[in-house]
Amino acid sequence: MRAKSLVFCGAIACLHAQPGFQFPDPGDLLQRVTRKVLETVGRLPKYMCTQTIDRSQYEPISALLRSPCEPYARKQLRLTTSDRLRLDVAVSAAHEMYSWVGESRFEDRSLFQLVRTGALSTGSFVSFLMVVFRDDEASFSYKGEIAEAGRQLAEFEFRVPVQSSHYTYGGAGTRVTTGYFGSIFVDPKTAELVRLAVHTEGLPPETGSCEASTTLDYSRVRLNGADFLLPNRAQLHILDADGMELENSTAYSGCHEFLGESTLRFDAAPEADAPAAGKTAAAGELPGGLPFMIALSSNIDVSAAAAGDKVSAKLTAAISGPKHEILVPKGAAVTARIVQIRRFYVPEPSLRLVLKLETVDIAGTPRPLAAAPDSRAPVFNNAKATLQRRYNPVTLDNQDPQAAVIQFWNTKGNFVQSSGFESKWLTVR
Repeated sequence: MRAKSLVFCGAIACLHAQPGFQFPDPGDLLQRVTRKVLETVGRLPKYMCTQTIDRSQYEPISALLRSPCEPYARKQLRLTTSDRLRLDVAVSAAHEMYSWVGESRFEDRSLFQLVRTGALSTGSFVSFLMVVFRDDEASFSYKGEIAEAGRQLAEFEFRVPVQSSHYTYGGAGTRVTTGYFGSIFVDPKTAELVRLAVHTEGLPPETGSCEASTTLDYSRVRLNGADFLLPNRAQLHILDADGMELENSTAYSGCHEFLGESTLRFDAAPEADAPAAGKTAAAGELPGGLPFMIALSSNIDVSAAAAGDKVSAKLTAAISGPKHEILVPKGAAVTARIVQIRRFYVPEPSLRLVLKLETVDIAGTPRPLAAAPDSRAPVFNNAKATLQRRYNPVTLDNQDPQAAVIQFWNTKGNFVQSSGFESKWLTVR
């Protein structure tokens, strides 16, 4: 382990005196905070949390003359798109693994392979704490006090030069290591870390971005009878060279240890043999090219839904084989997953909903269902919608031919896609 330098510069201010409380020496306080952070990180068990990420993109209303990387005033920006993601993240040995919420398995893929577009960040659980408090030889200085929510917090500033940094930033197909600086906010009574704010140094032009800032709020979470320091909320802000600003707000919930009753699979589970039921077939035995139609069984409320959420549907007619034999009966339950649900606000309000089918219920058992949207005829019917809407189904930019994109226009306010929405598909092998 490399030694971390603790450099205290500037005047050392004292917090306002509180009855019965003697403010500790800043150097001693920082050492206590460091010990507590590294101690809790070092003994963290394997655990999993659900994270919900709300992402917003702001663009300049008009092109104004400004210096490079000079941000626009907020009144000069307008919200152009927004979306929401809901994922499970598993943390083990300082390594983060991601899946859509409720998948109960983690494949060998990164977060950026799972979510292919938009701003994302990793390292909120362990990596930021390890590099700031241990690996990157941060230089700390005591700044003073701030009042927040009825309590006083001590603020320490820190800086890490690029030659000592493990902070990487990717943009425009380029990854760079950057120096960074920021602050930690500490409860002087308990020596608990309350907040960590990290800002990149100026980013090189080839990334397409100027700077990025991450703020993490921490609290104690009880896992298996012990308390651990985990993030409960995170904010990410990115300023791009063209004046665009990206903002992510992440909330963490449902954190729990991998206990005996938890079952996690890190690759595809073997498919069990399906019991025979007349002429029905296991989904894995369905030949390719069989047409079928599904209808949603519940509403999709855009104000609450997120990419990663499961959606229930059912077959509107049986799936029949080449000899007209029934392979899957009418009414069989189908599970789909929202791959993307993104709102656009200019030039006109619209919604992009991307669905991918996952399972079909056969003889009481959910079976994997491989299918692609049927583009041979008009695919989607929104007859039950209360308003006339236009839509245009396509594949997901050729990234996933088994995902169906449904585009809606005139989606002002709280748009709800009604149950009964029908779509046509083809089985694939």
